[in-house]
Amino acid sequence: MLLTVSIGFSLSIFSLGSYFIWFDKRNIFNHLSLGLCLVAYIIPAFVVDFTDYTSKDIIELYSLINLIGSITYLAGLFLGYKWKQLPVLNTILQFNFIAKLAKDEHKVSQISKLCSRIYLISLIGICTSFLLMGFVPIFAADPYMAKFFKGEYQAPYSRVAFLYRTCRQLLEFLMPLKVLDLYYSFNLKSLALVACGVILIAVSLNRTPIFSGILVAVSIIVALRKTNSAFWVFLFFVLCSYILGSSIYYILGLLYPDTIFGLAAHDVNFFQAIAYGAPDITDQLQFLNAFVTAGNKYTYGLTYVGGLIPFNFPWNPSVYTLLVLNDTNDITQIASGGLRLPPSVWGYVSFSWFGVIMLPFTSGFLLGYVVKKFKRIANLLQGNSLGYFTFFLIQFAFNNIAGFFVNFYLISIYSLPAIIIYYLFIKVGKKRVQKRAVDSTPMMP
Repeated sequence: MLLTVSIGFSLSIFSLGSYFIWFDKRNIFNHLSLGLCLVAYIIPAFVVDFTDYTSKDIIELYSLINLIGSITYLAGLFLGYKWKQLPVLNTILQFNFIAKLAKDEHKVSQISKLCSRIYLISLIGICTSFLLMGFVPIFAADPYMAKFFKGEYQAPYSRVAFLYRTCRQLLEFLMPLKVLDLYYSFNLKSLALVACGVILIAVSLNRTPIFSGILVAVSIIVALRKTNSAFWVFLFFVLCSYILGSSIYYILGLLYPDTIFGLAAHDVNFFQAIAYGAPDITDQLQFLNAFVTAGNKYTYGLTYVGGLIPFNFPWNPSVYTLLVLNDTNDITQIASGGLRLPPSVWGYVSFSWFGVIMLPFTSGFLLGYVVKKFKRIANLLQGNSLGYFTFFLIQFAFNNIAGFFVNFYLISIYSLPAIIIYYLFIKVGKKRVQKRAVDSTPMMP
């Protein structure tokens, strides 16, 4: 039991680390991770017998990797939080620009209009992609394979992969902002745009982006409220939503025992059903077992840049995990988007024990510094339209731009749209400032 508890605790640190340096309702970067930790790490640690999936030696190795990694991660986190300046990150993330944005209604107005145009283009782009592919995942003959564009669905998807991926990402990026617009100034146009976005994501069979986009917006709203009661209600709702999402097939099995869902409720209790609905630990154990069995073939950092090459490049992190787990060279028939591994395990498969120490430490160090800078801005925001938009931009920059550095071991070509959009925001904002400066310059006599 002590071993499994150690596993659950160590993994939770990687997801909730910034709470150690900023435990506040305005630290929205961790709130949604609470639900993930509960269903994927804490509950499984108490109810799943991991020896059913791998040997005790692998479990002990996995536990030690994560324990050491979580300790070095926290060490890096605290050091990064105390570090005075990292000029490279300051230049790239433009912390000063975001801080000034909260005081300039003109810049916010310009960037908001740009966001609305991009959001609308994204809706059109996704619809066009479905039309060119000739299918919509939810209505396909094999929805599960269609969801991941595997098997017979890979060829038509490859023709529109760039358009579809880009538009899907942009839609998911901007969904929280449209929800905030709907909350602050309710109108039928905003309602229709949000509804269309939700429907398009839903028919692609991706549940997480729907809820995460809405929950991010709600987390910003409650973070800027003066009272704390709404925040605690929000956290309770987050936990319940993750529990419901992880146990949905079990619940359907109880309601409809004579259908295929009945199998999900057979010979398991409620907590086991939650654990089986989020099999992160068991997947990671089986991955580590396959890696060790294959002879510890370290990647030496190739997966850090492999994500820059699209499709099924073998060193792409998502592809690599499936190749190792399934001991195969062909994943086209495997309906999965890859495994979610903690930084400690990525460090181990990259550089053995040196990687277990240095990768989490470096990731934690960068995270600590970024959180410190964003914390200073977030604590000054007010619960108005400027505050909502600035907070949206903070979470956008944190998840997509800072994440490029914090999660440097998972660099992906699909991060490019977010980077382009972010610097487009900055360009539009700074251009507005320059124009106003020129307009306000007195004419020479």
